[in-house]
Formats: sequence, C-alpha cells, structure tokens
Amino acid sequence: MIVGTGDSPWILRFYEKNGFRISHRVKDFFIDNYDHPMFDNGIQLVDMIYLSKAL
Repeated sequence: MIVGTGDSPWILRFYEKNGFRISHRVKDFFIDNYDHPMFDNGIQLVDMIYLSKAL
C-alpha cells in the first residue's frame, strides 16, 4: 500500500508507528499545486511524502 501526505512531523510519526516507511518525496508539491498555502496544525505543507507498507 502506498499513501501520500504532507510533511507534517506528527502525521509522519503516525504512519511510521503503523508500519509504513518513507518511500520518496515530491519537493514543493503543495507550493506548486495549490493556489494558497496549505497548513496542518500550524505547519505549512511544502513537500508530499509517500510512504509504503507491504500488506
């Protein structure tokens, strides 16, 4: 399974605690693909982080 999420530390910890491992990153994804800044818990999202887990 592959999931993508913003580069927010708390959500990355959630996925890693549940067995996911970082696969790759798309730099500036949220900057390049949204016409306004995106935030998660007060942190601006910049890169898209993809994580994977074997099922």
